[in-house]
Amino acid sequence: MSLDHIVSVTIGGLTVGMIYALIALGYTMVYGVLKFINFAHGEVFTIGGYVAAFTLLTLGVNDGMSALAVAGCLLAAVVASVLVPMAIGFLVERIAYRPLRGRARIIPLLSAIGVSIVMQQSIILVFGSKPVTIPTLALSSASIVVGGIRIRVLALIIIVVSAVLMAGLTYLVKSTRIGKAMRATSQDMEAAEMMGIDTNKTIAFTFIVGSALAGIGGFLVIMYYGSLKFDAGFLYGLKAFTAAVLGGIGNIPGAVVGALVLGMTETYGVSVDLGFLAWFVVAGLVLGLYVQMVRIPRRRLQHIAEDRRTPEYERNLLNVYRLTPYHGVKTLLAERTDALLSVSAEHAVRLMAGNIFLAVVAAVMFVNANVRIDTRWQPVIAFVVLMVILMFRPSGILGEAITEKV
Repeated sequence: MSLDHIVSVTIGGLTVGMIYALIALGYTMVYGVLKFINFAHGEVFTIGGYVAAFTLLTLGVNDGMSALAVAGCLLAAVVASVLVPMAIGFLVERIAYRPLRGRARIIPLLSAIGVSIVMQQSIILVFGSKPVTIPTLALSSASIVVGGIRIRVLALIIIVVSAVLMAGLTYLVKSTRIGKAMRATSQDMEAAEMMGIDTNKTIAFTFIVGSALAGIGGFLVIMYYGSLKFDAGFLYGLKAFTAAVLGGIGNIPGAVVGALVLGMTETYGVSVDLGFLAWFVVAGLVLGLYVQMVRIPRRRLQHIAEDRRTPEYERNLLNVYRLTPYHGVKTLLAERTDALLSVSAEHAVRLMAGNIFLAVVAAVMFVNANVRIDTRWQPVIAFVVLMVILMFRPSGILGEAITEKV
């Protein structure tokens, strides 16, 4: 497999991951503040792409225009793809979610699903059911050669623009007054109100910012692929939500990391041979064994009560993880007499199952080294990656560790 192909696939994976990240940030911001999932967020992304496309079509953009005119058309499309989703995000929060705040979580969740359906059907009513397509511009197909490797200019633009937006969002949340209000509202809404923070405005601002990022994501997708379907938001939203959970829902850096992992995994999964991918699985297996044999046992030792801390008890606890097929299963099947050992045995068996799964997958990949996965299996790849990572770390890659009850 050539170096050119690997670099090209890597750039493609980063591009897709950055687009997922722009959408995933909206999910994770809303969850961080309100602790519920805005399932209408994917449709906001679609509307951003459609508005950008129809703006370009209305202005009649084409390569026959001067560079300045094309830049003006693109700027107008960007502005439209930001302002319209921002207005929709504000209205959705004000009309569909704010009246339900404080109710059982299932109620706003059902409302979010309903809003998603309404928005998708509204896209069909306004723009039609056929995919929207924009003219092919020189920018869309332009490429540069770096070290003998051809790279699409638009892919580099997407990566850079997305990185700048994410850095700006991080600064907004960490270093500005409204960012501090968002974090205070997330930690304790009632206490934030007592300190003089207008939580309604803060929550509305969160929806507006998340919608703006999704709208920019829609613009970048329509520019990168040249077309967009009315139901694209469902799949993109689902993958972005997966990325947010993968990185640690509610964690902004985690959403970015999860999106990049998902984008790279999907792209590599359908673009290279199984023999090449198998080495990534082997690396995951080595990491999984390290977690099971070294890291987790050391952390478990810290949970032993002082009155029960003996060399024999510590050895039994370590053996539950390091000799799971015998000690872990034996402890799990025996009568529960020690809470720490029982919980550790359950955890060790789950880790062992994950490592066995990775070993089997690696073996199958090596046997079928020359086979390449069909692109239709991309969603399956995303789901498998999510399940494997959450098996070892239920809170996500950068999520807060979940303390198991004993």
